[in-house]
Amino acid sequence: MSDDIWTIINESLLRRPQQTAWVRRGKGGSRELFSYATVRDYALRLAGALRGRGVGAGDIVGIVGPNGPEWGIAALAVWRLGAVVAPIHVGNSAADVAAQNRALNPKLVLTHSSPHEFRDAMPVALASLEEPPLSDDDPKRDTAAHREAARIYTSGSTGSPKMVRLSHRNISSNFRAASKLAHINTDDRFLSLLPLSHAMEITGGMLMPLYCGASIILPRVLAAAEILEAIEQERISIMIGVPRLYRNIMRGLEKRFQQAGPVLQWYRWMLVALPLPLRRFLNWPIRRRFGGRIKAWVSGGSRLDPEISGYFRQLGLSLRQGYGLTETSPLVSLQEDFDPVLDSVGKAVDGVDVKIHNADANGCGELWIRGPNVMLGYVNEAQTGEAMDGDWYKTGDIGRVDAAGNITLTGRSKRLIVTEAGKNVYPEELEVLLERFEVVKEAAVLERDARPAAIFALDGDDPEAVARDLIKRFNAKTSAHNQIARYAIVEELPRTPLGKVAISKLDEVFSEFEVNRS
Repeated sequence: MSDDIWTIINESLLRRPQQTAWVRRGKGGSRELFSYATVRDYALRLAGALRGRGVGAGDIVGIVGPNGPEWGIAALAVWRLGAVVAPIHVGNSAADVAAQNRALNPKLVLTHSSPHEFRDAMPVALASLEEPPLSDDDPKRDTAAHREAARIYTSGSTGSPKMVRLSHRNISSNFRAASKLAHINTDDRFLSLLPLSHAMEITGGMLMPLYCGASIILPRVLAAAEILEAIEQERISIMIGVPRLYRNIMRGLEKRFQQAGPVLQWYRWMLVALPLPLRRFLNWPIRRRFGGRIKAWVSGGSRLDPEISGYFRQLGLSLRQGYGLTETSPLVSLQEDFDPVLDSVGKAVDGVDVKIHNADANGCGELWIRGPNVMLGYVNEAQTGEAMDGDWYKTGDIGRVDAAGNITLTGRSKRLIVTEAGKNVYPEELEVLLERFEVVKEAAVLERDARPAAIFALDGDDPEAVARDLIKRFNAKTSAHNQIARYAIVEELPRTPLGKVAISKLDEVFSEFEVNRS
């Protein structure tokens, strides 16, 4: 069985020529469809054009642009030639994009509707691709599994830039393992929300559906109203998002229940009281609101509050938390459907081993990963040496693994706060607790004077008064070493292109927006 990405996806494209690969939603209800046959034809034509520009095996080719068939076709064309895909984030400033481009140093950049200029760019204009398709027959083409397939620039949680080298085997083993966990087939429809410059969307949001013969739906804009409309109208069955998405859906549902009449409130009470099998059957009115075909909602990118997954479980809807890193292609683990261990990130996926290094008395220590998904290494060999111990990748995440194999994470080792009294404070745990307050839109915790401090985005006309009351209520419920004394207020937290909080920018934000203590 081949591990070469082009070989695997090409077989799927050939097997289902009439199946829809991408649906692009437009204004006024318009929809643009791209079939598997069209995607394959364009990928081979673009591969021919790239070969004409001198691109060959091992060359680095940048891809910059929004999610869509152009991005996917560009990646497939690059892999058809045995070259290396280098995604470039477009969500940040022009200076950040330029820094990524310099670090990746691609031979060529493929671009679609991008405002940024690159040294050697080639637009991916599908309608104008007139080159004849490249032949499938290429006896000289190297399909070794260990070849580099992608080079992904990541700032990491601390802001220290790294370039991760992933092989064909790394990525293909990961989407094959993930596809088994959700039992994906040709009837499934994925909603594309995460940027394709991120490993999770490449593996789980693009390659996995194409491998399984599913369809990918592109919302018109990444706004709450459009996302909910797309879920319902397109009958989405698979959705991968960050915790904030599901938190907003939960709050929207709860608001609707609270404003409803006694009949709907009784219906909700009845659902919660029923056994799970009956709950899953009698929740049809709620499932219909989400298109009626929910198979798997998956949360990743940062810690999911177990109260959120518990809320959906009460309504008979399954929300599964996953865990991964760019260095692991990216998926490490995923909860089972309706997993009873709400605060875990599930068990390791097929072929992946996990262990806890230097566990303390409570079984907590650094999580190490080994398996076919673990990267070739970083471009910087010194960084690789720091991150690897033989075949084991040292994640920097603190957690524990129970007897059944469930992984529970408590925080990042580099974010751990140790108070003057020697108490450990885990910022991720405090963030989850703070965001349970209705007035908190989002929260981040960092260290100030060996104590936790907080940055808030809040609801209310008087944010400072809201913050004082919030901290008073929070501190009354928590242990002394977890109490918040200093805080800052912002409109919104700094975020990465994936939507995760940009941890490396929190110190700067706190210094600028701290509310003076009386």
